Amino acid sequence: MSWRQKRSLGEEFVSKIYDTFQVDERYVLDHPDGFTYWSGDLATTVRTDPGLFRQSQVTYRVTATTEFIRGRGRVPEVILALEEILDHGTMSGAVYNPQSDVFALECGVYATEDNAEFTKGAMAAAVCLQVNEAMVLSARLAEHLRTSIAYSAHPTQGPRSGVDESLSHTFEQFTASGAAPNRWRGQPEWQQAEWVMEREAITFESDHQSRIHATFPWHCGGQPIDFLVGIDEAHPRLGAGLHATLVIPMPLPRAGIGKLALNLNHYEANEYKRCHTLGSWCMHDEKLAFRLFVPNLLYTPQALTEVCVAMATRAIWVDEWFVALRQQAAQPSS
Repeated sequence: MSWRQKRSLGEEFVSKIYDTFQVDERYVLDHPDGFTYWSGDLATTVRTDPGLFRQSQVTYRVTATTEFIRGRGRVPEVILALEEILDHGTMSGAVYNPQSDVFALECGVYATEDNAEFTKGAMAAAVCLQVNEAMVLSARLAEHLRTSIAYSAHPTQGPRSGVDESLSHTFEQFTASGAAPNRWRGQPEWQQAEWVMEREAITFESDHQSRIHATFPWHCGGQPIDFLVGIDEAHPRLGAGLHATLVIPMPLPRAGIGKLALNLNHYEANEYKRCHTLGSWCMHDEKLAFRLFVPNLLYTPQALTEVCVAMATRAIWVDEWFVALRQQAAQPSS
C-alpha cells in the first residue's frame, strides 16, 4: 500500500507536500507512509502516521525532517548559534540526534478535517521553507564553525548536482507576498482569537486589529508565561506576516537555553501534545521562548485561531512539564 492512493487525510497531506515540491521523480525514495526527496544535496523526509481516533474524529500527525549539519566535535557551538538564529526562523524547529551526530530541522501538524483549511497549506509551505532554511543554515554554520554539512544522496541516482529551481520560485512567492500590506490587519478573526484567550489565559488584552497579549499560569516562579501574537514585527527575509512568541519566565545561562530549546523541540516532535510543531524553541531577549512566524502568503481566516490554540496548549503542557521536573529534583535520591 502507498500514500499515493490518498486513502486518508494524512496521505492527502503528504500528497499536497509532494505536489508543492514539484519533485523530480528521479530523486524520490518512496516509503509506505511518505517519501524522502533530494531537492539538492540535503534529504527531506515527509511522513504521516496511521491516525488516532479521538473525540469523534481522526487526527493525523504529519511531519517533515531535513538533516542539515553534523556536529563533528562542535555541538555546543552549533547549539549556541542556533538558539539565536531560530529566533528569526519561520515554521521549523531544530533537533539534534547524538547517535548520528546530525542536526535537523523539523516541522509537523496534527491534521483533522476541522483544521485542514489552514494546516494543509501551512504544512506544505513549512516544508518548502524548511528546505530553504536548511540550505542557508548549513552553509552559514559550516563556514563559521568549521563543521560539515550533512550531505546526502539518493541510493540509486547518487548525489544531485544543483538545487531544484522550483524551491527558488516558491521562496520568491513568499517574499513577494511579504512585501504587500499585512493580510491579518483588521480581520474579524481577531475576535475569535480573543475568545480563545478568554477561555485559556489568565489575562489578555487586544487592540482587536493587529495584536493580542496574554499571560498563562507558571507554577515554577513568580511571573506568568508571556504570550504575544501580532503583525508589527516583520520577518527579516519574508516581510509581513503573523508572529507569535511564548516566553518562559525562567532565568537560564545562554548555554542552558540552547540545550533546553533543542530538548524541548525533540520532546514535542516525539510526544503527542496536540499543538502543531510549527516554529521552534529558541532564545528570545535572553529568555527561553517558542517563536513562530506565519508568512503573509499563508493567510487564511483559520490561521490566527489555530496559532492561538496551539500556543495556549503549549503553555499548559510546558508548565506541567517543568513542574514535574522540579518535583523529581526535589525527591531524595535512593
